[in-house]
Amino acid sequence: MSFLSQEWRDFFLGIVQPGIGLKRWVALLVAGIVFLAMGIAFAMSASVFHLAYALGYKLTLGGLSPLLRGGIFLGIGLLVVLFAVYRLLDLISKGNRLSRGQKGAIATLYRHRQLDSGPHIVAIGGGTGLSSLLRGLKEYSSNITAIVAITDDGGSSGRLRSELGIPPPGDARACLVALSDAEPFVQRLFTYRFNGTTGLGGHSLGNLMLAALTEMEQGFQQGLDATTNLLGLHGRVVPVSLHTNLVLMAETVAGERLVGESAVGNAPNRIASLWLEPRDAVVNPEAVKSIQSADFIVIGPGSLYTSVLPNFLLAGLREALAAANAPKVYVCNVATQWRETDGYTAEDHVKALHAIGGVDPTHVLVNTNVVELPGDWSQKAIYPTINRRAFGGEVIGADLVDDSQRTRHNADKLARAILSIANKQRVPNHKRSAPVAAHPANAR
Repeated sequence: MSFLSQEWRDFFLGIVQPGIGLKRWVALLVAGIVFLAMGIAFAMSASVFHLAYALGYKLTLGGLSPLLRGGIFLGIGLLVVLFAVYRLLDLISKGNRLSRGQKGAIATLYRHRQLDSGPHIVAIGGGTGLSSLLRGLKEYSSNITAIVAITDDGGSSGRLRSELGIPPPGDARACLVALSDAEPFVQRLFTYRFNGTTGLGGHSLGNLMLAALTEMEQGFQQGLDATTNLLGLHGRVVPVSLHTNLVLMAETVAGERLVGESAVGNAPNRIASLWLEPRDAVVNPEAVKSIQSADFIVIGPGSLYTSVLPNFLLAGLREALAAANAPKVYVCNVATQWRETDGYTAEDHVKALHAIGGVDPTHVLVNTNVVELPGDWSQKAIYPTINRRAFGGEVIGADLVDDSQRTRHNADKLARAILSIANKQRVPNHKRSAPVAAHPANAR
């Protein structure tokens, strides 16, 4: 088929691929053409006795006059052909929209159907760690829900939070970008930052878009869902709470009281306790629903005290996590974070997760490709050492580090390691993905 264009080669190869919904409309189109041919033959009183015997005299309306008989078959054939052509064009048009010029329409449809059958994965965290995880997982499933922390109080997010009374959109925006197929362009668009020190200065375009959609759709969750459908994302982003002014609080072992995420991230001593104010803030019901329906739950990676643990300080989330039957994997960071986790080991991370977050994962995933970082760096590599007697779950080691940026995870390595655990735990695949959301704007 070398004489055919790539799009036509994709089309013919796509016909034989299972599961993308193309063959049914091709078969319907052929049936419609057969009806048209029979209608023309009957109307012209052509000799079709062999066909009549094959299909049955009554089935082909043999008792009617040739003109009426032909008209009925012409009408049926025309309707079937038009409907089949409409559905085929709609399917290919959808493939073109999803491919955004990067792949053929048929290849894209097949990939999306494969992703739709992937496991329902819930990822809990925030910041760059969660977005890196999502960037890898989206290649294996589109049934992903990212539960993201909303305690950011700095930069553009902090300003929008105080000026507009909305949850800080920064971490949610990063997750939306990570779940996009057109990620490089969407990242440039959503992270574009206006210059200047007043007005729009310092704001990112993505944050402003989320602020606008929050107002248009009358809610932060609704605004995120509208963005999901606008970009055709492989998953959904859910804020851990819909409270508009959650403040992260902490106290160090030296008794220092820290107010706000920025202060907690720069703790002068080890953190002894962590909480949210107001204390009666409640979890987003959508976050609880996603955990209840999850096949697999991933916690982290990310800043321990400012991205991961804040999610579990809300009443309802840790209870939902404890009640879930799905495997729960904690992804330990590959390096310490300046001030926030200076001197922490992998075991320290797991202990803090239990003591402060009340979380007991079934698995802990640690990086085994450890190389000492330069002495003048503010971060240190974390070795995969955990006392098995101090942890009741399973510790799994794998090469997870990004060789070009050794303080962070490699998205693909991390996703493959997580899916390997999921396969060993016999996490199911699904023929059809769960609805993105109950909001009307999410109908695809």
